[in-house]
Amino acid sequence: MVIAQKAIIKKDNKYLILFRSEHKQFAKLLWDFPGGKLDAGETLEEGVIRELKEETNFDIKPIKIIMECDHGEGEGKYHFNFWSVEVLSDELKLSYEHTDFKWATKEEILALPHVSHIDQFLKNNK
Repeated sequence: MVIAQKAIIKKDNKYLILFRSEHKQFAKLLWDFPGGKLDAGETLEEGVIRELKEETNFDIKPIKIIMECDHGEGEGKYHFNFWSVEVLSDELKLSYEHTDFKWATKEEILALPHVSHIDQFLKNNK
């Protein structure tokens, strides 16, 4: 099972979402929360800090995991940790993994092509 870390960054009732590049192996050309796979030997906190720095250039402080869910089956099974984080530096700079970003309401996100684990998060976090 692959463990993936997702950061929930919200301001003014809008979430930060990133558009996944066509070069991504998983869920290309879809909107997603920032984050990614945990590397071997990393703690959960180290993983979400690293992923946010890589994908957004943000320095963050992980607060707590606010939701977990599983998607997929067999070797394609993912366990997602959704983190509440504090953004310490917010000069957004996208990595090559993403081509766009936006701040969007729950309704706007649901109207966009997005990864399936977002549905589960938004349903459980009103």
